[in-house]
Amino acid sequence: MTDVDDQDSSRQAKIRDILEQEVHDGEDLANAARNMIGFLLRDKKGYGPEHIRKGLVFEVTLGHEAFWSSADFIVSVNGRMGMIIKCAAGSLDSRERQAVAAARVITSPPLRVAVVADPVTAEVLDVATGKVIGEGFGAIPTREQLEVILKQNVPQPLDAKRLEKEKRILLAFDAIKCCVPQGGGGGVQIGPEPKA
Repeated sequence: MTDVDDQDSSRQAKIRDILEQEVHDGEDLANAARNMIGFLLRDKKGYGPEHIRKGLVFEVTLGHEAFWSSADFIVSVNGRMGMIIKCAAGSLDSRERQAVAAARVITSPPLRVAVVADPVTAEVLDVATGKVIGEGFGAIPTREQLEVILKQNVPQPLDAKRLEKEKRILLAFDAIKCCVPQGGGGGVQIGPEPKA
């Protein structure tokens, strides 16, 4: 091995170490966000265990292919799913479109509210428009507020072309994980697999 090969190998190892640390830190922050949201839903927003599904994994079919997506929380009232929550580390605006796509794909008609959250703040989105309608943990609807939202203007199911577009958007986000894992095996592999 030459000095150049040694330097190249050393540089790759340093880059891998930095990226692995960033992924680990990102997962710690995402877990902190999940813990914060779980606490808020139960203790501050009036939801009971019967209203909250945590760590939901759901199948999405696109043509003849199927893939899996996930939501950190699905919140239901009166037996109707109304809100999806995705927790992350880092820039929330980079996660907005993923949360809206998931809300449009997970059920028909689409869910009404999507939330993206990190350990510090949250953004609440209207699924019909994709627009941010509230910022901060205080903007996450209470159980009573979500009941009112679900009674207003029931959305129509998406047409087949629009639904396919939303599935493709969700698939793209899930494939790259926005460079931050959403579970033990998430994230983007850079370079060859480390040797055991």
